[in-house]
Order: sequence, then C-alpha cells, then structure tokens
Amino acid sequence: MKITQFALPTVALGIAAVLVCPKDSVAYSTIGGSLSLSQRDVRIFNNFTDTAANNNVTADANWPGYTGAPMSIWKACTEWASELHGGTGAGDPLQTVGSGGANFDITWQGLAAGIGGTNDNIHSELSGSSGGVLAYTETPISDGWRIRYYSSWTWQDGPGSVSGGIDLQGVACHEYGHALGLGHSTDTAATMYPSISGTGTGQRSIAADDIAGVQFIYGAKSGSKPHIGSVNNSNPLTITGTGFSATGNEVWFTNGSTSATAGDPRIIVTGVSSTGGTSITVNVPATSGKGDVLVKNSAGSAGANLSNAFPVDPTAPPACIPPTVYCTGKVNSQFCSPAIGSTGTPTYAGTTSFSITGTQFLNNKNGLLFYGLLPNGASFQGGHLCVKLPVVRTSVQTSGGSPSGADCTGTYSYDFEALIVGGTDPNLIPGQMVYTQYWARDPADFTGFNTSLSEGLSFEICP
Repeated sequence: MKITQFALPTVALGIAAVLVCPKDSVAYSTIGGSLSLSQRDVRIFNNFTDTAANNNVTADANWPGYTGAPMSIWKACTEWASELHGGTGAGDPLQTVGSGGANFDITWQGLAAGIGGTNDNIHSELSGSSGGVLAYTETPISDGWRIRYYSSWTWQDGPGSVSGGIDLQGVACHEYGHALGLGHSTDTAATMYPSISGTGTGQRSIAADDIAGVQFIYGAKSGSKPHIGSVNNSNPLTITGTGFSATGNEVWFTNGSTSATAGDPRIIVTGVSSTGGTSITVNVPATSGKGDVLVKNSAGSAGANLSNAFPVDPTAPPACIPPTVYCTGKVNSQFCSPAIGSTGTPTYAGTTSFSITGTQFLNNKNGLLFYGLLPNGASFQGGHLCVKLPVVRTSVQTSGGSPSGADCTGTYSYDFEALIVGGTDPNLIPGQMVYTQYWARDPADFTGFNTSLSEGLSFEICP
C-alpha cells in the first residue's frame, strides 16, 4: 500500500519514489494504473466531527439529495468529469463543475456505513494529526482506493468561499486526483500541486495541467462517448442524449440507502434498449435514490462507453405547466380590455392556494368564470370564445368597484383550488390542462351583445 500525502508547504513530501513523469514537457505526474468502469463509484462515510463540515443544509437541484460534506465531496470528484455536470456545471458559487474533458466520469453512490477497506472507494475522517498533512489517499488504485482526512483540521463544507479552516471540496478534489491515477504536479497553479495556500478553495477547479494529466491517463473525450442531455425526473425515467446503443445499454443509478462498505454499491439496470440511440425510458429501481444517472452503451467496457453523469431526482414530481394567458379579450364600452390572471399554484393535493382573477371589468356588473378542457379562439358575441365547448360555468359574482357611474374598476376572483379539492368535477385531476375565461354583463356593449369577455387562462393541475 502506497500513501500519497497532501501537505502544507512546511512539510516535505515522501512520495517521489512512486511517481512516474510521462514526459519532460509537462508538470503533472502519474502513480501508475487507472480506474476501470467497475471502480468509478464514490462514497462518503460522513464521520466529520467539525460542525462546519456539515453546516450547509441548503438543498441544490443540481446535486439532489445531499448537503454538507457529502455534497462537497460529490462536487470535488465530479470536477474531474468529462463535461459540465448536468450540462451547466451549476451549483458551486466559485466555479462550474466538470472540467476534465477525458473519457472519465464518476458515479456518485452516496453514503457508506463505515470507513471501509483500502479498496472500497470511500472518503472519511481520521482521528488525530500527522504534522502538516491534511489528507491522504491509499493506493494502488486499480482495485480501489480510500481517502482519509485528519480531524485535527477544521474542515469547511462551503459551498461558497471559505474564510477560515480548510476547504473540504478543494482538498477532496486534489486527493481524488490521486485516486484516478495522478501524482503531484510541479505547476503551482495545478490542483495536484502538493500544497495549498490559504483555505484551499483554489484547488476546487482543476487547471490546464490537471486536465492534461487526466487526459493522458484516460484519453481525451471521445466523440462517440455517450452523452446525456436531459432527464425528465419521473418514473419511468426518460433519458435523452446521444451515443446510446440500440440494445444492451446499462443505466446506472445512485444507491438510495447507506450501503455496506464492501461490495459494489451501484444500482444498475441492464439490457435497456434505446429509441434511435437518442432516448431511453427505464423504470427507476426502488433501491435507487436521488443523485446521478449514467448510461453505459453496449459497444465496449472502456471509459468512452460510459456517459457523463446527470443529476436526477426520480422522486420529484415533474414540473407543471404554469398558468399562461392566451387568446384576446373583448374591449368593453368603457374602452378597457378585461384581463385575466391568477395567484398561487393549482394542486390536486390542496397544498397551495390558487385563485383566478379578472380585472378591468365594468363596475357593479354580474359576471362569472367558465372553464373547459380544450382551448379555443372562435368569434363569439363580438369577441373571442377562448374555451372550447362544452364548458362548466361557476357561480355568478358581482364586480364591485366604484359605487356609481361607469368605469373599469370592476374585478372578480374565483377560488379554483377549492373546486379542485372539492372533487365535484372528476376531470380535475393531476396533469389535466384547464382553460378558463371570464364573462360579464356590459349593457352599453358596442357590438350589441351586452357582454364582456376577458382573455383566456390555461394551466396544468399539479399533483
């Protein structure tokens, strides 16, 4: 077992004998070996004792399901990935994450039940200290690795700038560089430089020399490498991208439980077909959880056959189509165009409020909201009927407004959430699109129909 150390500038490093420099023109070095696809899993045993290592409790959809030290280490290792995480690399205030550009990607597997052995691919804290040493990686790596962080240091989980202590993400990024096969670099700008200045946040983002190193070991990202461009966060899960095989794909999920230290923690669905090599629909395993999803095609077992990792939360409801104004209202006898709007979100569960409003109507006139399940735009009573028949009429309201005279101070409001929750209309279920419009009296209507019509409002009923 060889140990590589990440130390402060005052401490000499003892790993020169195990480093191999690939050529004189570069600053990076390698330690020999690489991680096969069976060794791409990353976990943490979260035994960090510093409060600051786990005081980030803000969830981030780019890194679903994890906060604190686990999120920091997930981001640290993902910085070495083939492309920007989730397509944008978002979720870190100091950088975008995913800069390696090599045939290399990790599979985040969440929490482990213990520190594990030297080949179990787990990050954890180690009691005590060792001079100026911050952390170390246990190798050789071909059959796995283990990374330990000395508890004598005050570890900070970010996610923003760290004003004191040591940045866990920065140090983890350096140490995982050893785990994937890199030694120390002589380039002072590199993440793999053997010491840090300040808190170490600068080590979060790998530099050109680091990128050259990971590409030397794993090869520059292949043009045929599978690519995930989007997921729909539902079950079944639809994965859209390129480079999938027609048949025989594997879909890798993050383990949804705290897994035993030994063994393979990955949740893998095998024998998955694609549509045209660009779309995969797969049932989400009950044992998987929030994290990342990857696709390995059936063309081989190298890094170029495994896709980028893409964040997925299969427990999250799909985003609902928000309320949207459409169609055209009818100008009334006071030369106003009645408008429709809404407040809140329509939900079947009744967890929110949702009201539909009408404004710019004549004062002190009766009116009502009506709705249907299809849109329209046909001519109607001198204006437009924005909802296709059949329609359902709600109860009559009075617009109020100015107590006398004629103006456009009249308004209406209808509690549509109460209608959904009340269950009187069996069509009002999750996923149903609804189309609404206000109708009101206008005795001086220019068109002679004595009516006023608003715009239309469409929305989807959320779960």
